[in-house]
Amino acid sequence: MTSNATVSVVIPCFNSVTTIERALRSVEHQTTKPHEVLVVDDASSDNTVSVIEQYARTSSLNIRVIKQSVNGGPSVARNAAWDLATGEYIAFLDADDQWHPQKLEFQVIAFELFLDASMCTTGYVFNSQPSRWEPIEHSDIAYQRNSFWKYAIANRSATPTVMFRNTVTLRFPTDQRHAEDYYLWLLSSKVLGPTIHIKQVLTFCSNPAYGGLGQSGRFWAMQKAELSGFRKLKRLGYLSAIEYSLIASWSCIKFVIRMIDAKLFSFRKRP
Repeated sequence: MTSNATVSVVIPCFNSVTTIERALRSVEHQTTKPHEVLVVDDASSDNTVSVIEQYARTSSLNIRVIKQSVNGGPSVARNAAWDLATGEYIAFLDADDQWHPQKLEFQVIAFELFLDASMCTTGYVFNSQPSRWEPIEHSDIAYQRNSFWKYAIANRSATPTVMFRNTVTLRFPTDQRHAEDYYLWLLSSKVLGPTIHIKQVLTFCSNPAYGGLGQSGRFWAMQKAELSGFRKLKRLGYLSAIEYSLIASWSCIKFVIRMIDAKLFSFRKRP
């Protein structure tokens, strides 16, 4: 199946000099070439911009660098590029992550198969450094729908797996620096309906779901932001008092389990 659809790739970065070129290469190797790549430098203090500009000089990609004068966090950076994007679809990639070469191809196909879907995600793994990308047959692709309640049970989508139709007017919340992506998935699935999920692993993330070196490693900040997102949904009228209580209680139970698991993991790592 071929398509003339255009894809805008959005990559926020901050002090990403050691990883941004690898991320850009994974975009350049896509079987469906993006219409444009919008790289937002969130006021880096290293040579990230120089590395991007040097890569762009010899790249086949249409790379545009957006320089933020003040560090606003991932939501602000992603929204800045999203507002400027001209592609039919918007795909998000983080500066330290990578895509399977067929990732954009299969997501565009998914949108053309499921015309009611506004958001498409893929399977992903953490801490993967694949040395060889195995091709995937179209006939092997499997889909499922993820409803709001599936997202309420657990955040099922890493940001670099996500593609939106550019007709979507929702944006990442700029008042959060943690769990901002999870809030958008919840809001989108509540307002726009279930997402389409491609079960195959097409995204490779450098940090684990929690307990890593990045934003997700800040347990309590993540938990507070997650609960704040639920409260916003309740204020907006998307959750009843009972629904909010159930979701918030389940979130707190998961938090306790994560903390116990993190302590045990730390203990197991001691010599």
